Amino acid sequence: MVEWILPLNRAQSNKPLQFMHYSSLLVLLSLSLSLPLLSLSPANAQDTTAQSSFAPGFWTQAEQLVQEQLNLINRIERAFYSPNVYQVEATRSQLFLHLGKVERFLTSQYRIPQFLCNNGTPDPDVPAPLTLPQRQVYCTLYVSTQKLEPMVDLLDRRLPMLAGVAAPSTVPDEQRLGLRLNLATPLRPRFAPVPDFPEPEPPVLGMPTKRPTTDDSRQPLQPAIAPPEAITRTLLAAREQLLPTLPAFPDSARIIDPGVYSVIPTQSTLGLLPLEPQRYADFLNQPNTGIARIFLAESYHPDPNTLRNRLQSPLPQPFPLTTGVESVTDAVPSFALEIENGNFTISLPGLDYGFIVNLGDVSLDEINGNLNTISTLTPEQRDLFMNYRPPNDVEGLQIDQRRFYTGKDGIGFVPPLSPPAATGSKIALNNTYLVRLIQFQLPEAILKGEPISRAQRRYLPEILKTPSSDVIVAFQPVHQRLDGSYTVLWRLLYRFADPKIENLVEYVDLE
Repeated sequence: MVEWILPLNRAQSNKPLQFMHYSSLLVLLSLSLSLPLLSLSPANAQDTTAQSSFAPGFWTQAEQLVQEQLNLINRIERAFYSPNVYQVEATRSQLFLHLGKVERFLTSQYRIPQFLCNNGTPDPDVPAPLTLPQRQVYCTLYVSTQKLEPMVDLLDRRLPMLAGVAAPSTVPDEQRLGLRLNLATPLRPRFAPVPDFPEPEPPVLGMPTKRPTTDDSRQPLQPAIAPPEAITRTLLAAREQLLPTLPAFPDSARIIDPGVYSVIPTQSTLGLLPLEPQRYADFLNQPNTGIARIFLAESYHPDPNTLRNRLQSPLPQPFPLTTGVESVTDAVPSFALEIENGNFTISLPGLDYGFIVNLGDVSLDEINGNLNTISTLTPEQRDLFMNYRPPNDVEGLQIDQRRFYTGKDGIGFVPPLSPPAATGSKIALNNTYLVRLIQFQLPEAILKGEPISRAQRRYLPEILKTPSSDVIVAFQPVHQRLDGSYTVLWRLLYRFADPKIENLVEYVDLE
């Protein structure tokens, strides 16, 4: 009995001992796994992190994200200036998605950005599988993104403020479905729409016109939107954080800063990006060349039914073609082109007109003043550009103005003919265009119909002085901006004798 009981008791007593032994082994094993992590040097720790999380293609991803972030900063600023609730909601969604994309990229390169970027600058003592330029871009993108994170809530708070001023049919139904603000019916604006009158044709000088009479109460009262200064400063700080690191990218990078939306273009700045004149410095150093920006037609003539912020100042007149070549009458031709319905069009104030053709993929350096080196220019088009002479009377100028505007030569029962060039041409990036611009700076007495007294008749030649210009210009759109405008390079090819108007006195009201 004793011998049988003792083995039984010994076997039963070994089970708790074995359990305790295994438990001790588990504890020691866990300690053995944790102690190397605690005692692992930073270099070895970073090597482990690099092996598990470092993703190749740093510069490609960083270039894409920096370009998207610069574009997004411009869109956010536009959204805070815009009364369009759908534009604000779409910008908020884009910002939310972009922040997540940047976060995933940063953690794929280094798991804890706060350790690598000490006070916003890369810490050289922290080992990381990134070169010094890559660390600078990494930390700059991280700090700039941190400044943009509060904008998600700020844009969200702006939605109910703008809900009452949104115009109907602001975005198509298929695009509206992707927004959080999904309304079953369009929002009603606070103003009644202006009657939909037909598009005006070029004005007729000397012929009185009757303007449509409308009730002043029906005119739309556009909202006034003034973004808080703190938001503008934050966006500018996020943008300025990124710009200094652009030279750190490889030479193959093509990052374009869209600029600040709130800056109104002037004739001194031309609304250009800071780096654009530098990028095309070789071309601009050549004689009779320049760089300009072509805006949308509604930027000069806003539609009263289009929802906009009335605090935004209108654009100045078209930029001058300043080449240092002055005419006898000291007239400086202007780059009077606009964008309308996807076309480059020539604006037609007063008696100004012209015609334009698309030459296709032709270099600006291959074009000379005689136009005889352009293979894509037909003989009829070349003859029109080089041999056309504008009339010297008001009626003839108006006829030719409408001729190129409508694209027809014939009137009445004469079969209509299409001239080899018109006042508009479809936009194609990096294509070269040829345009002839005929412009007159009509005197105020003609434009306003002011009567001239007998005492002023002795100064009639000076009063009716009309500076004019007639030039051929080749230009090439090289970059499209977020607002739809284009940056173009231009070359003045030929300047004809200044056209004259001999019968302008017939259109003056003499007392």
